[in-house]
Amino acid sequence: MQLCQHKFLIKSCFKSFAIVGAGPHIGIPIVKAFLAIGAPILVIARPTSTNTSALPDDDLSLKVVCADYTSASEVSAILRENKVDVLISTVFVFGGVVVQDVLADAAKEAGVKLFVPSEFVVSPPAAVYAKLIGLPTLRIYNGLFHDFTGKFHIVSKGNMPGSFTAISDVAGYVAHIFTTQPPSRLLDVEVCIEGRRATLSEISALYKASVPVVHCDTLPTEGVPAADVRTRYQQGFDVGGASSGWNPDTKTDDAELASKDNSLWEGHRWLTIGEVLGL
Repeated sequence: MQLCQHKFLIKSCFKSFAIVGAGPHIGIPIVKAFLAIGAPILVIARPTSTNTSALPDDDLSLKVVCADYTSASEVSAILRENKVDVLISTVFVFGGVVVQDVLADAAKEAGVKLFVPSEFVVSPPAAVYAKLIGLPTLRIYNGLFHDFTGKFHIVSKGNMPGSFTAISDVAGYVAHIFTTQPPSRLLDVEVCIEGRRATLSEISALYKASVPVVHCDTLPTEGVPAADVRTRYQQGFDVGGASSGWNPDTKTDDAELASKDNSLWEGHRWLTIGEVLGL
């Protein structure tokens, strides 16, 4: 199979990329990953967003425009004007997923070839809607991001393994596959990646008492966005639901499936949990 090379994209690869929801969590890292390999990318930000201040203002591969995410016609006009092939959504998973149907409508109307919904660690409602309107999608499942420190709350028993992938690895992976893989490999598929496989108990042991580890029935609501949603997600740990290889239909986990698409980034060394958390 002939693959595209960074900065020298052949005709079989997607050429034009846009991202919506370029926040500090995963959006900005993805943008920087594209820029790091010289791939042009369009950032569509909210008019009130200040997140783009973290991006370079002198990179010719970067273009930033503002739009109302709730207006399909406004977003569609921008996508069409810039001849976007791939639209990546990284809207905040607990607050922005509701706008993804609007983004899917905008992408469909503008003739976008592929939509990547912001469902890196959750079930795919936006992908279901996109399928209904005939919009091809790529779903990327990476388990949990593990780039956070602070008090360590464990809702589940903490003994079931799950998938953990560094934000920098996910961002780099997204940029890499879109600039090396032909569309036929990415259209209407689910990509499963896994940086490391571990239990919450194993991760808590890495802290060696330097951070409080609290076992609880529910996550505290103070200082924890969407605590109820996060609680339900942690509860899924006990049955294997935190694995990239989790099958919600059969309710089974396949450890080999969890990292089946790591190979698309040949030669890459995935960061360990200890490296990411500085432990």
